[in-house]
Order: sequence, then C-alpha cells, then structure tokens
Amino acid sequence: MTGIGPVTALTFKAAIDDPHRFSKSKTVGAHFGVISRRIQTGTSIDIEGHISKCGYGEVRTVLYQAGSAMLVRSNKWCEIKA
Repeated sequence: MTGIGPVTALTFKAAIDDPHRFSKSKTVGAHFGVISRRIQTGTSIDIEGHISKCGYGEVRTVLYQAGSAMLVRSNKWCEIKA
C-alpha cells in the first residue's frame, strides 16, 4: 500500500513486540495514543478529536505519515478515501 514502507513496518513491528499481549485490535491504537481524546466538563464544553499523547511518539509519527500518504498522494481508489 502506498505510504507503508520498510521504515513504517519495522517501527510498528518493533513497538508491538509481542502481539499476543493485546486482547483486541482496538487496544493497539490506544497503546500508541492514536485514538481520539475527549474532554468533558460539567458545563457545556465538549472537546473531541485530538489524539492523546500517550505511547510511542515515533510510532504515532510514522502511522500519521503513512495515512497521510495513502489519502493524499495515492491516486488509487480505496474504501477509506471514499
């Protein structure tokens, strides 16, 4: 897939280490801090959409760059772009 090269793959694999320690695939995203963070107060303030900064910053960086390359630089049709 466009955007996922050897650096992205090796960084992700090295950070995962043992995939059996994650019970669900959703917990991998939470481990790297790429899930959306939500801040709510008792009043009418509700902030949603920013990623949290927990986990490995390097993995977040390469995953963001790979996703950006897939969505912007690729001319091929895919379900994610649609």
